[in-house]
Amino acid sequence: MPIQSKYSSQKIETILDQVMDVLHNNDVSVDLSLMVLGNSITHVINSQVPVSQRKTISDKFVKALSASINSEDQ
Repeated sequence: MPIQSKYSSQKIETILDQVMDVLHNNDVSVDLSLMVLGNSITHVINSQVPVSQRKTISDKFVKALSASINSEDQ
């Protein structure tokens, strides 16, 4: 059963498009994109999640990221 998000798909896609536009407009390589996005995630967790919940949140994020990666060419 898919997980229901409290955010609309449209809102998520709009923000994702904006982030991807910034990376594209700056001609950012894959490795730099991953560094920037990783640092952004670290910043969000460290600045907005209570210390007692950071490990749990980061573990859940890593699990969700791993599950969302396509392991086969499409």
